[in-house]
Amino acid sequence: MRNFPDTLTNLIEKSDLNVNRISQISGISNTYLTKILRGKINHPGKDKIASVLLALNYRITDINLILAEYDYMPLNHHDIPEILKNNRKRKFEGRIVPQFDSIYFELSMAALEAIGGTKIIVKKRPSGIFLPMELYMMKEFPIEVDDEAARFFMRFTHDIVMERKSLFAQNVTKGFRYETYMCRDCLGESLEKNIGPAAHPSPVKVDLFTKYFANAVSASLKFPDQQPHRVIKRCARFEFIIQNAQGKNPKVSFTSDKKHSYNNNWEQLNMEGFLSNAPGITDLFFHEAEKCQNSIKKIDHMNGPEGFHDHIKSLFESHNLGRQFDRALTDLMDFQGLKLY
Repeated sequence: MRNFPDTLTNLIEKSDLNVNRISQISGISNTYLTKILRGKINHPGKDKIASVLLALNYRITDINLILAEYDYMPLNHHDIPEILKNNRKRKFEGRIVPQFDSIYFELSMAALEAIGGTKIIVKKRPSGIFLPMELYMMKEFPIEVDDEAARFFMRFTHDIVMERKSLFAQNVTKGFRYETYMCRDCLGESLEKNIGPAAHPSPVKVDLFTKYFANAVSASLKFPDQQPHRVIKRCARFEFIIQNAQGKNPKVSFTSDKKHSYNNNWEQLNMEGFLSNAPGITDLFFHEAEKCQNSIKKIDHMNGPEGFHDHIKSLFESHNLGRQFDRALTDLMDFQGLKLY
């Protein structure tokens, strides 16, 4: 039997994280990892290697090089289901977990969605779960040096976001509640930045942004008690999500606020934010969420399903897009249940 290198063992040891921690953040069992470290598994499964290295924030290009040492082909679309299956087993316990750009952040978000429970969202605009897939894929992404890695990166990113949407839809079916709080001025500025005259948006982008906001409004109208969207006269310092807010072990994901982009080449592993379940941290965010909830009273007319609808429509009317918004919303309201583009 061929002896393969101890590359994965060395990288795990180099990470300075213990086996329990690696197991939590990768979704690979403690038992399996222990066997690798003790030399009882010399040829780990391809998905196991990929999941561990993704949890340690390795680039796809580098993961492929390491896989080659174990005689595996580069990552391809056939590998994605098993990696996502591992991702659903991740646990966010103990100390703060950093969240890095793109794939690493989306994997964390999908793993949070898999937990389910009540969710509290504080953002500048509706949840990204309502973004049409095509609009999401217009984002700026890190550049992989290797073309094969770059193609996988884009396919993997697409499939992770689809995983998030699927889990979200399942949670809606289960009756989990989603509360969203958005700063009134940030909401208007977001639309101005993306579909306003100064942005010179393409008709395609305008159409996708219209569907994005119509999607959030339709969810609020169809599920008024389950998916309340609140426009508030209060601006949070940063965006955050409290997952499983009414459970015994809530998790908080909070992201940094990047106001300006200068079209530079994307740096690999930009810090997006952190994730934690530490009581001292979660208490702070519950307190912040409470302030958002209390601020509803200041602009009561914008809240409730109809108030939210009227406010969003007025923003689109200010850009001469009121009729386009109405058409997008009508299409969604004609569809029974939740529809995610």
